[in-house]
Amino acid sequence: MEDEAIVRRILEQGETGCFGEIVSRYSGPVYSKTLGLMKDEDLTRDIVQQAFIRAYSNLDSWRGTHLGGWINAIATHLALNALNKARRRRTQPIEECDVKAPDDSYSDEHERRLQAMEEAIGRLPELDRNIIRLHYYKQKKAQEIAATLGLSANNVLVKLHRIREQLKKQINNERDE
Repeated sequence: MEDEAIVRRILEQGETGCFGEIVSRYSGPVYSKTLGLMKDEDLTRDIVQQAFIRAYSNLDSWRGTHLGGWINAIATHLALNALNKARRRRTQPIEECDVKAPDDSYSDEHERRLQAMEEAIGRLPELDRNIIRLHYYKQKKAQEIAATLGLSANNVLVKLHRIREQLKKQINNERDE
């Protein structure tokens, strides 16, 4: 049965059991892509489950595009949010660290640049932040990022170039102030 017919049966006739066919059809691919982001099987299972629950709850907002891609996009957003949340939790205030940094101007300047870069990345739109994080933090190639975010590989490469230029300008402007 086609995805559209299944969704119609669920929405119009209340046949909620049909959603199991969608889960069977797309859980494998969604799991694989999400595992590529999360690198943790337990978290991946949780996120995939949340993605299907969210997809079911929002079936009426599905626009008739490829259903598997739509569910993948939901899972990707949930995974990236989970990664960001975990990263924030791992961050420890510098006052609590018992490590002494070398007292030289290079490390201070390097720290300032890293901080400026993190702040500039934090001000980017969500899609741009996700592209940067997937490319630089997760070492994903343009093709993988494109598949994860539903973009073309060329679009990802163009966006990466523009984002880098934008970040350079922001950081240089802040340094000049």
